[in-house]
Order: sequence, then C-alpha cells, then structure tokens
Amino acid sequence: MKTSRTGSGGLSRKLLAILMTAGMLSSGAFANDVYVEQIGDNSTVSITQTGASNLVTGNVGGTGNDTDPALIQGDLNTVTVNQIGVSNTLRLQLNNSSNGTGATVTATTDGSSNDQTISCGSALTSNCNASLISSEIIGNNNLTVQTLSGNALSSKISVTGDYNTVTHTASGAGLHTGDITVTGSGASGALNAVTLTQSGATAKNAVITSTGSSNSISITQSD
Repeated sequence: MKTSRTGSGGLSRKLLAILMTAGMLSSGAFANDVYVEQIGDNSTVSITQTGASNLVTGNVGGTGNDTDPALIQGDLNTVTVNQIGVSNTLRLQLNNSSNGTGATVTATTDGSSNDQTISCGSALTSNCNASLISSEIIGNNNLTVQTLSGNALSSKISVTGDYNTVTHTASGAGLHTGDITVTGSGASGALNAVTLTQSGATAKNAVITSTGSSNSISITQSD
C-alpha cells in the first residue's frame, strides 16, 4: 500500500486516515493506493479499501498523475470513502481554494472497475460552501462525475447496475440540489446515461430516477 499524506501545521485538526487494504496480493494483483493531502480545520477522513488495485487520487480530469494527492481543504469537512472490489478509482478535489465551508462527502463502491470523480470548489476562485455530497455504487464499470462550485450545494448519486454513467454539474450562487437514482444496466459501448447541469443565481432542484437499460437523460436548469 502506498500512502501519501501531508498537512499544514498550525491548523485546528490534522488528517485522520483509516486505511484498511488487502495489500499486495498473489496472481499479479496490485495493492490499494491512497494519496491524500489534508489542510484545514475540523476534517475527519476515513478511507476503507478491500480488494486490490483500488485507488484514491487527486488526478481529477485524468490529465495529471495517479500519485497526485486528493485535496481536502476548508473548514468542517468530513469525508468517508469505502471501496469494496477490484480496480475502483475515486478522484477527489474538495474545497481546493483559499476558502471553503462545511462539506460532508460519502463515496462508497461495492463492485469493480468503477470510476468516481468528485470536484467540489476546485476552481481557485470558487468554494464549495455548505455542501452535502453522497455517492453510492453497487455494480461494475460505472462512471460518476460530480463537478460542483459556487454557493450552497447538494448532490446525491445512487447507481445499482453495470455500465452506467452519471454526471452532475452545478455552478453559480443559487442553492442547487440534485438527487439522481439509476437502477439498471447498459453494456460496453451502450451505456445508460444521465446528465444534470445546473447554473445561475436562483435555486434549482432536480430529482431524477432512471430504471432499465438503453436510457439517455439530459436535463439543463439555468436562469
């Protein structure tokens, strides 16, 4: 297991990381890797990985390196990550700015070859403010992307099945909330797809439920 953890001195609380991994396995399987950088106030981070080749990284967008640390900054962050299975990846940037208030993030995966991205206030000119982010995946080969910035936000994604892709993008000063539930399976090259885009100064709310296969849902809410 490779673990990279750094923190900034003089802050109210350091990183608490609980890493449970299977280590180096036989038959060519690789260890679970966690790269985390914590800077900020009352943060508690718990990471549990069981299986092999699971990764927690800050390589949001896939243009960096897998050894880039997941960034957890801001005031009152509580982050819990739980990956069960093989070859799951969580890409995390949380409150990556000079300010940021209380975000609670829970990202769980029970399956294999799933890829989650949570980018909350990643732009240097924005924060994540009062955010609640929850993501739960049961299945294989699923992709979820949450790109959130601006004021008060709430984003929840729940996926049960295989070969689904879910994207939630929110920006602007409004209170934007998204609750997306997907139950069903696509296939390689024919994914179930749900896309929610919210922006603007007024509040936006969307509750989306997708059941079955070969679905393609795209919703845009703006001022």
